[in-house]
Amino acid sequence: MSATPAAIPRRSAGFLLGMALLMLGANFVWISYNNVLLPTLVERTTMEYRGLITGLIGFFGTLLGVLVSLLAGIASDRSASPWGRRTPSLLIGTVATLPFIALAALFRQPTLAVVVVSFLGMECFTNVGNGAWWPLIVDVVPERQRGLASGIAGLYALIGAAMGVGLVTLLNEYGRTDAALWVLAISLAVSGIVSALVVRGWDTPAVVEQPLHRSSLWTLFREMFRVRRLVVVFFWVVASAFLANMALNSLQFFARYFFQTFFPAVSPDYAFRLMGGICLACTAAAAVGAGLLSDRIGRRRLILASMFASGALSLVMPFVSSFTLFLVLAALRSLATGPIVGVIPALAADLAPRDEAGKYMAYINLSTGLATAVASLGFGLVLTRIDRTGFMTLFIVSAALFVAGGVLFLVKVPERELHGS
Repeated sequence: MSATPAAIPRRSAGFLLGMALLMLGANFVWISYNNVLLPTLVERTTMEYRGLITGLIGFFGTLLGVLVSLLAGIASDRSASPWGRRTPSLLIGTVATLPFIALAALFRQPTLAVVVVSFLGMECFTNVGNGAWWPLIVDVVPERQRGLASGIAGLYALIGAAMGVGLVTLLNEYGRTDAALWVLAISLAVSGIVSALVVRGWDTPAVVEQPLHRSSLWTLFREMFRVRRLVVVFFWVVASAFLANMALNSLQFFARYFFQTFFPAVSPDYAFRLMGGICLACTAAAAVGAGLLSDRIGRRRLILASMFASGALSLVMPFVSSFTLFLVLAALRSLATGPIVGVIPALAADLAPRDEAGKYMAYINLSTGLATAVASLGFGLVLTRIDRTGFMTLFIVSAALFVAGGVLFLVKVPERELHGS
């Protein structure tokens, strides 16, 4: 576990809430674009193989985001800017995202090429900011508050997602996809600026032999997977989180198509809005509660319970024919996944060496971003034909991935390796 310097004071609730605001804006963008707007925009260009096309765009976009997030974390470790170690990337990423999201809103009927450029640009620059933000939990938050900070970030992520589920699906249902894109772009820029202002003065420049402005892009690429202090158990946490996040994100790009297939009598925008609102409220409560509880009783047991319970519920979900019962099961699974959202980042922060926090926290982001990319491609191939069999397969594989992540965590992340985390 990395030591926390005594110079880091206990943080106020206002500081933690303001610092984490970027997570609200970023997740507002990701959930809205991935789940609602991308499938809608693809449908407007072609109905044939729309599941596969959506999955391919999601795969390459998310893969780009993963790579950029990792590079941004490493680059911020070397930033000697007077603005601070993380702040420059945080600001550049969130502000530069605006024109790419807005690009698709400038065309009444955007082509597939425009959609691809908009989505790739969004993934690239949001992850510049995201990759620089997560190390702040190590840099400016004392260890005894990291569970709370991670829980707040998880809560904001879910509030942002709820905003996407509510507002963006409503705008989309009324044919105002262009307005939805503008709202996303402006919200992200504002949230990034506020987060940067809150950490101003605490985000200090790095003291390194080779600062960022003297580092070539090739140097940063070489640094991606070369660590000076190897914390082996950290990478088993990453591997377990990767499997769980693949399961968690299995339906992300395909929820609209799922509701069209399983519950055709219900508007897909309405169905997603209702399910999303219920599930996000449940996950938010579970993520914050689990984050606080993990500061008291430890993180490991909560993560294990989360993975196995999520697997069991995922296995049942595709075999119900009632929309109401499906919503109940989805809500229960959302409660079960709370510790995956709210506790794993805190455990990662506990284990990350302070002098390589950007790189290490980028690795835990890798477990989310790469999992989303692989899930979009893999399940996109499963859904080459949009039918019930394909979606049943999706849920069964999701259940297996949750269980596999839990088994790996159980075996490879023993309590003695966590030093009381």
